[in-house]
This record gives sequence, C-alpha cells and structure tokens, in this order.
Amino acid sequence: MFNKRNTIQVSGRLLAPILCLCVLTCLVAVSVVSVSGAVITLKIRVINPSKAEKQKATATALLPSSAKPEDVENKEGFEFVYDVAGKAYRIKKEVELNPAETRTFEVVIKDIWTIPAEDIQKLSQHAGKLAGALKSSDKEETAGRLQGVIEEGIKAVVSRQAAYAVGAVKPLDHIRAYEANAEAMNRIRRDVGVLENLVIASGLDPEMILGATKSAPAADRDMNDATNAVLILHIKITNTSPTEKRPIPVRHELPAEVRVTDILDAGGLQVGVDAANNICYAYLPEPLELEPKGVRVFDVKIKDPWALPSGKLLRLETRVNDILKITREKESYKAVTVQAQAILTELEEVSGRKRPDVMNEQYVAFSRRQFGDVRAIEGRIQRLEEFFQPTEKAIPGGPIMDVPRPDKRTTWVIIYIILGFLGIFSLLFFLRWFGKGKAEKVDGAGH
Repeated sequence: MFNKRNTIQVSGRLLAPILCLCVLTCLVAVSVVSVSGAVITLKIRVINPSKAEKQKATATALLPSSAKPEDVENKEGFEFVYDVAGKAYRIKKEVELNPAETRTFEVVIKDIWTIPAEDIQKLSQHAGKLAGALKSSDKEETAGRLQGVIEEGIKAVVSRQAAYAVGAVKPLDHIRAYEANAEAMNRIRRDVGVLENLVIASGLDPEMILGATKSAPAADRDMNDATNAVLILHIKITNTSPTEKRPIPVRHELPAEVRVTDILDAGGLQVGVDAANNICYAYLPEPLELEPKGVRVFDVKIKDPWALPSGKLLRLETRVNDILKITREKESYKAVTVQAQAILTELEEVSGRKRPDVMNEQYVAFSRRQFGDVRAIEGRIQRLEEFFQPTEKAIPGGPIMDVPRPDKRTTWVIIYIILGFLGIFSLLFFLRWFGKGKAEKVDGAGH
C-alpha cells in the first residue's frame, strides 16, 4: 500500500472562463489558423477590454488530442499543465496588458497526426514478401487473396491521407482523418498478422513481426479489482478575501477512471455522478462559509484506478521468457525471438519509471501513460502467443475475414430452435409408433 497526496486550491474569487481561464476582465480567444510545413499553428489572442487600466491575464488553451509538450516547437515562455478532465495538455502564459491592448501568441505544434509514408510502405512490402513466401504452397491462394485485401486497405489510407493533408483542409478535419486512418491501419495489421501466422505455420521465418493481435487484452479492472493502492487527495478550500466572510461552493471533479466504488472515504464530502460526462465528483450541497483568509481541507481516499495487479509486470516477463524458450532454437521463429527480446527491454524500461510523489495532474498523466504502455506491451505479447495457438484450417475459396461469434441471445435462440425441432421429431416418431402398435393390436384381434 502506498499513499499519495495532492493539494487543490479553490479560490473564493469567481473567475470567468471564456474558452479558457481569464483573470479580471481580459478575454482570451483560441483558434487554429494555419496548418503548413508539417506543423499546426495554434493562435491564442488575449484582449484587455478596459480602456483605462492595465490588467493581468493567463493566456491558455488545450493542445489538440495526443499532443505533448515535446511536440511544441516554441516552448519558451509557456507553461504546460496536464488537464485531467480534458485528457490533454494545457498551455499557459502569464501576461500583462496595457489598456485596450490585444496580444496574440502563436504555438507551433509538430504534425503528429500523419502516418509516416515509410511505415505504410514497410507494411505493404512486408505483406508482399509474406505472400511471396507462400507461393507454390497449399496456402498460396489464401495468402494472395489476403494480400489483395491488405493492399486495398493501404490504398484507401494513402488516398484519405493525401486528401486531408496539412494545408488542404482545416486542422480539425486533418486530425479526424488521421483517427480514421489509424483505425484502418489497425485492421490492416490484424490481416498482416494472419499472413504472418500462415508463414510461420509453413515452417518459414517472416523476418519481422508487424501484425497486430486479433483481440485486445482483457481489462485488468474487470478481472481483478482487489488492490491495496490508495491515493489520498487533499481538496483545499480557501477564502482569499482578507476582510470578508464568504460562502465558497465546493465541487471537485475526479479523473474519469475513478468510479463511485473506488472512493473509500469522501472525507466529509458527498459523492455525485455527472451522467452526461460520465465522471464522479466530490461536493458539498451548500456553500462552505469561511472566515477571511479561512482554509478548510478535505481528505478523500481513493482506490488507485491505475494500479496494476500485484506481480503484473513479472507475469508479463514470464510469458515472454516462455516464448523465448520455444523460439530460440528454431530458425522459423527468428523474428519472434527478436520481437520478444525487444519486449523484455521495454518491460525493464517501464518498470524502472519513477511515479510522481504527489497525486496531482502530473501523477494522472504519468499513470495514464504507464497504464496505456503496459496494455500495449501485453497486446504485443498476446500477438506472439498466437503463433503457438491451434488455428482452424482455411476453407478453400472461402472469404478472408474474421467471422464474429454469435452473441449470447442468438446462441440461445439457435439452441431453442434445435430443441424444438427435436421435440417435434420425437412427437411424430411417438405418434407413428403408437399408431402402428394400435393397428397391430386391431389386426391381431381380427384374427
């Protein structure tokens, strides 16, 4: 068990958010105005509407999804804070504006929403080599048709990426096209994985493993909710007024991963659920009355939603070593061996990461990244394990696709239909048998 602590300050002064946090009456406008040269330029405009007074303001905006501080090319003068609710980084800059002054800041972000052409080409060439390795084998026809499906998918990705390239469309459309292409690439990699399976099943070395697993690893939280990892969240309520007693509203939103059952002790607060946003929050039904410069702290104990089950990384390492025991002495598994060794290196790197000491925004950002990386590694391990699982023989001339299993309701409908058919058949057989027996009795009595 370990404890993490966080201090969250809620000021008694009401601040007016206009797209982002403003101080006093300054206005902040955010827009993405240009996309060029493989970068996206985010512009933040700050306006002081007062014609008589200087005012301080915080120019701030959320970075686009997936963007990290290292993706910003002009970091100087900016502060980066992870926005827990937005699941993205927020960029901030403190400024002082003269009366009626308008100032614009540009944030230049690398275009990370384009799939590298070399990655697409590498996948296409890999699929071609795999299909070529299966020529003159009983899997040639299956591999050829599967390669055709892969090539069609790659052409669609390349075409969409060209149509929604930087500068050709609005940044939001460019990012949405990337998300659609990323999903399409995952499907393509699953098809490539089937080709790799066929090559290894034929006793050949696929040279590299680029395919994806057919199904995502099972969620740990659904399998094992038992954890002793507890986070202690300090919610600090402050009245900043030096002279006035004030009622301060208390409402603090928790990270999206935190469920009601994860809250072990609300520390005097009540727990609510925002159904529209699917998040929990801690609150008081009535504003908290605080004396001038008064402070009140609420300690909320939360079960760590990102805690890995005990021994998780060790079990993943064991699974990789089990794979290596099988592959090291077989030439056809050379690519699998290389991949497994790379995964061991990644597991060592992940386990060596140091968690932040304080449960704050950085802690949430670190935990989400760690949780995602471990899940991705487990998916790659699961992909390697698929090479040693029995597969059904492909039906010649059959479609190349993963046929989903029927759902539970459909399965029971099929079972009931079969039972009904058997019941009717049994009834007909009984009636025929009974009628024949009766006829034989009548015939015997006639004699």
